[in-house]
Amino acid sequence: MKNSSFKSFKFQKYILLLCFLLFASNLVAQIKGADKKIDSILQGLSQKKLDKKENNQTLGIIGKLNYPKKSKKIISNILEFSQQQNDKNQLVNAYYAMGNYYFFNAKLDSSLICIKKAESYLQEGVYMPLLKASLKMTKGGVYKRKGNLVTANHNYLEALKILDAIDTLTLSKRDKIKRNGNKMILFNSIAIFNKGTKNYEKANFYYEKAYHMAISLNDKRIASILLSNQGDLLLETKEYDKALEILTKSKKLKQEINYSQSSITLTDLNIALVYLGTKDYGKALAIFNKIIPVFETKNNQNNLTYALVGRGQLFLQTNKFTKAIADCERAYNFAKKSDNIAYQSVASECLSDAYSKIEDYKKAFFFQQKHTSLKDSIFNTNNVKKITQMQMQYDFDKKNELQAVEIKNKAKENKIIIISLALGILSLLFFSAILYKQFQNRKKNNRLLAIKNTQIQKALADNEVLLKETHHRVKNSLQMISSLLYLQSENIEDKKAAASVKDGQIRVKSMALIHQKLYQKENLTGVEVSDYINDLAESIFQSHKVSNDKIKLRIDVEKLILDIDTITPIGIIINELIVNALKHAFSKETTDAEIRISLHKKDNILLLTVTDNGKGFNPADKKEKSFGLKLINSLSRKLKADLTITHKNGTLVELKIKRFIIKQ
Repeated sequence: MKNSSFKSFKFQKYILLLCFLLFASNLVAQIKGADKKIDSILQGLSQKKLDKKENNQTLGIIGKLNYPKKSKKIISNILEFSQQQNDKNQLVNAYYAMGNYYFFNAKLDSSLICIKKAESYLQEGVYMPLLKASLKMTKGGVYKRKGNLVTANHNYLEALKILDAIDTLTLSKRDKIKRNGNKMILFNSIAIFNKGTKNYEKANFYYEKAYHMAISLNDKRIASILLSNQGDLLLETKEYDKALEILTKSKKLKQEINYSQSSITLTDLNIALVYLGTKDYGKALAIFNKIIPVFETKNNQNNLTYALVGRGQLFLQTNKFTKAIADCERAYNFAKKSDNIAYQSVASECLSDAYSKIEDYKKAFFFQQKHTSLKDSIFNTNNVKKITQMQMQYDFDKKNELQAVEIKNKAKENKIIIISLALGILSLLFFSAILYKQFQNRKKNNRLLAIKNTQIQKALADNEVLLKETHHRVKNSLQMISSLLYLQSENIEDKKAAASVKDGQIRVKSMALIHQKLYQKENLTGVEVSDYINDLAESIFQSHKVSNDKIKLRIDVEKLILDIDTITPIGIIINELIVNALKHAFSKETTDAEIRISLHKKDNILLLTVTDNGKGFNPADKKEKSFGLKLINSLSRKLKADLTITHKNGTLVELKIKRFIIKQ
């Protein structure tokens, strides 16, 4: 009878091998959609016309379906068509698809033949780096299934090098996503390899890289698989509480994205293994009994094998040896049929232990030999040891060789060192001279630059003074014209003509006020709107001898600085509207008379409104007669403004100005 510590050791080995297999199971099991839907899709694909573009699309769809058995005929037709056309690009794609078909359907030798055939066309000058990396990935998967982990890992690393070497600037958005997706799968595969060799720290590092890449690609499906794989790692290191937490998170994520029932069932299988590890046999058995019929219904032999071995181990640990043998024999036969060495090894160990318990030592010994042989072929421990020893011997021999060469050529090397030092000193002096010259030139250039900067600053200051003086003179000239127009209006007997001249005088005065604001402020290219409109309105009221007590003036203007080409037409429009209101809006009997001016920036427009509560007027009646309205319409067009005039309880004029420049 075996003691408890021996049982624990056996269980640890079982967990190690079982966890190593998970990723391959994930890739095979997690296919979305029912069989009928897949058959319908394949039926449609078989009727498509054979040409290069259609063939690539067809192979892509078959790949997303994980190469079901009924897809072989379609792939064969495309392969035959590509051979007839002698299209090397198409041949690479077709052989790659056929290699994947055999891989997903457990025909590993046939898969390897097709992958190598595809690689041979790539070697003939076909440049398809993404596909080349994919071929390496599939080849790595084949060797992993066959138990040759060293060769599998070599192919994974080669694929990773190819993907890293690709210039991503030349890739389309679709190919960038494909490249990152392939890297994500490679990180996962490399993590599994390191887990299999018990390098848990590195395994966890690559799992984390793969998981974060899945999140960045918003691929919750792969993220859920990676969480499940991390749960396996924790299961192997006996961190059962953390493993259960991660696996539960994986299951919730799969349920959230409505992932396939097969995938969720696979996570349940891993949770059952956690309970098996904690010896909570009741919970473990309940899950095993629930999920095994699901795998049987789906005819998913890989996962069914995995689950049967797990339940067989549970029966073994609970002394139900007959049931353990029944489950593990089924698992062994399935694994042998699919040429899956790793599963054969785990099932053989279970059978060896079970037959030993019922004292059938002949079968126990047979399966123990099977397990030992298969385990060695998986981990290839002796070969790894030999490789390590050979590498150490190579390093030792290389070191001795270098020492011999060093002794033999010591004098020559000393001479070389002296010459090198001399050349180094000369080079240092040479470069020092160059650096000193550059320093002197830079110093001279900086001095010249400082002089030029001073000249530029002086020129800018002179220009500013000149611009201020220009605005001052323009303001004085406009002020003089305004005064002349005022004197002229005073000497004209025709009241209508005098009023027109006076209106012109006020318009000129509004423009003079702009130039006054420009030379009085630091900003010579823009006018602060709030101050300008306040001063303009007060000036108009003074010109018409209207007090603020008689007609209230309400101004609500946002503090903006507008350029002169924007503020000038706005000032003239406001001038016209205020003058019009003062002249026509109010009668002598009007009480509580009020004029409101508002200007604000809203989204991409300036909204100007001028309102009075006077008697109102119909703009249609005066459109042809009023010069003021013509002027407003003309300036509105210049500002690309939408002009609306409404008269209800007074007059409301609204301009939505689209052309304007705001100065900082």
